[in-house]
Amino acid sequence: MDYRFFLSFLGDRIYPVDSIFYYVNPAWWYFGLLLQLYLVFPLLFRLLQKLGPIGFLVACGMVTFGSRYLLLLVLSTHGYYVQGAFFGSRLWEFAFGMVLGLLYRRSPGEIEHRLFSFPVIITSVVLYVLGLYSYATTQTYIANDALIGTGLFVMLAHLARWCELLPRLGALLAYVGAFSYGLYLLHQPYVLYFAERLRDMNEVTVSVLGCVIIGVLTCLTIPLERYVNQLTNRILDRKKARIQPSAPLPAEI
Repeated sequence: MDYRFFLSFLGDRIYPVDSIFYYVNPAWWYFGLLLQLYLVFPLLFRLLQKLGPIGFLVACGMVTFGSRYLLLLVLSTHGYYVQGAFFGSRLWEFAFGMVLGLLYRRSPGEIEHRLFSFPVIITSVVLYVLGLYSYATTQTYIANDALIGTGLFVMLAHLARWCELLPRLGALLAYVGAFSYGLYLLHQPYVLYFAERLRDMNEVTVSVLGCVIIGVLTCLTIPLERYVNQLTNRILDRKKARIQPSAPLPAEI
């Protein structure tokens, strides 16, 4: 508990980047990135309308790779800026989601047909593998997050579709997925705690115990997130009730 608590509470996960980016809980690093992207979203949306999907992706790709090149090879800044302390270095993933959302709203059937086609899943696997190999050098790391983010998103979308073949498994994953945000926000301190104590065990034991630990954390975070959601909805409903204008009186005859 020091000055970084107040900076983090105000949404600052950027400065001082070396000590606040992973402050308290490493899983919260992206809050500062989201705030930056939300601030520039109106500009990005206008740019998407003006340039169209292809031109918009080209422009955002140039900004992303150019930012990462400057941060890594020219300015030699802290690696956290590349990871997300500066929004330009992660702009591609956000722009890709914007374009996909826009196209899906216009023609959902066509987009689903293309997204879940065999060539697209093969392409996503290739992109993901290239992303893994991009860790090799600083020059190739410029494309790392864009390749892994795009490829992994498409792969997980296909995995979710395949789970429909097993209704019970699909229903379970959908239920856990609906409350996965709380698990993501809270899991890391406990995972790191147990990881230190399982370090000397063999891989099979660690894998089994890891699944058990994740299952227990899931069972604990789901009711917690449900309670927080209920509390938030109750507060927002009260606020709406206070600001809602009273019904007009009937006109006199």
